[in-house]
Amino acid sequence: MADRMKLELEQRTLTGKKVNRLRREGLLPATVYGKGVGPFTVQLNGHTFSDAYRRAGRTGLIDLAIPGQSGVSAFVHNLQRHPVTRTIQHVDFLAVDLRVEVTVDVPVHIVGEPEIVRRGDAILNQVLAALAVHALPANIPSFIEIDISGLDSLDKSIHVSDITLPTQGAIVTPADELVVSLTPARPEEEEVVEEEAEEAEPELVRETREDEEAGEE
Repeated sequence: MADRMKLELEQRTLTGKKVNRLRREGLLPATVYGKGVGPFTVQLNGHTFSDAYRRAGRTGLIDLAIPGQSGVSAFVHNLQRHPVTRTIQHVDFLAVDLRVEVTVDVPVHIVGEPEIVRRGDAILNQVLAALAVHALPANIPSFIEIDISGLDSLDKSIHVSDITLPTQGAIVTPADELVVSLTPARPEEEEVVEEEAEEAEPELVRETREDEEAGEE
């Protein structure tokens, strides 16, 4: 496992709408809580958190240093973003006991490209974007990589039962759940046939009118 991120936190005294002052100063308001831990209202440098979050995501452990408290290991549990700019406005850290197993949704990363998709004969469908993993916090992987280059025909697919964790632990998503499948690409011939039929229709109408006029004479 890679070395864990470490963040230095400061006690926060401003709450409510007053925290906008912190954001203007480049500080990010945060809360730390968990079983037997906190909650602690804290703050940290916004850029420092963004860098750590890009590396750890929601499944990487982060060691938190809180003034007056013993060390805490936590996951990023929740983010609040600005509705327009999408900048992070607040973060919740979920403290965990490193000796107790947890269940976390781990992102699925697809790698490779089947030849049948490259030729345009099939379309790739990723049914599940994440898998539930049960393990000790330190053994939760950042992501689960799935190589799909072996899907060389439409009858092939990947289910949860086909996936092996890169670390100790267990995938608790049902084994028969479909993760990746292929479907045939749609043909475009039907549209061409319909257009030809529409172009021929006015000629039939003209012929009918000519027959009616001949009958009147």
